[in-house]
Amino acid sequence: MKPRRLKVGIGQAPMVMGDKCENVRALLRFVAEAARERCDLLILPECHLVGWLSPAAPRAAEPIPGPFTRKLSGLAKRHGMAIVAGIEEREDAKLYNSAVFLDRQGELQIRHRKIDELDLGLAVYTRGTSLAALEHEGRTVAVDICADSWGPEVTDALYLMGARLIFSPSAWAVEPGGEATNIAWITETYRTRTKGRDLIIVAANGVGPVTQGPWKGRILQGNSLVVGPDGKKVLQGPTNKEAFLTVTV
Repeated sequence: MKPRRLKVGIGQAPMVMGDKCENVRALLRFVAEAARERCDLLILPECHLVGWLSPAAPRAAEPIPGPFTRKLSGLAKRHGMAIVAGIEEREDAKLYNSAVFLDRQGELQIRHRKIDELDLGLAVYTRGTSLAALEHEGRTVAVDICADSWGPEVTDALYLMGARLIFSPSAWAVEPGGEATNIAWITETYRTRTKGRDLIIVAANGVGPVTQGPWKGRILQGNSLVVGPDGKKVLQGPTNKEAFLTVTV
């Protein structure tokens, strides 16, 4: 099957740390926007129920499938649109920083648990131990999460598994004033991952102040990013503003 061009919506969603109801409302707004724009796929940020390292994570986390992913599944099927979303996952006593890939029929095709979790994150989330790639409409796609793309191990493995399109829910947080330096480093890192390859990385980042946890005082800077193939920057979202972006890949 020849790969078809995909219109991808990127939800650079606002984050209210610890407020699951408000964050879910925001995410569902972006689902509705992507449906209006007739997107083939929507990607949403990392840990966007209550925010990365929020102390609310233990009570807000859900099983997969669970209430939030079932809601997304129904919307994916209704709109005929695949959805990639970051979610705080609970399985028994463990919490995971996870992301799901739901296809156009609302079926759960990938559940990825973040592997390259920062040391701070390991105080809350259990590290993932597996990778998956998926044949989706004529191409092989995969999911990683944020820092999974910083080193070569995860992206190299996914590329060797055949992935040519990686969706990466993210939560880039930086001290105010450091946004330009941070996004320049992230862009160069993605260029390194995609240089010499027919590979695209699509990352959705949230936006808003980090008001809880060890990174309190930082900000989620936005600047959602698409890089590749061969290291070319295709799209960058605005700084410190919520935004709905589209890109055709």
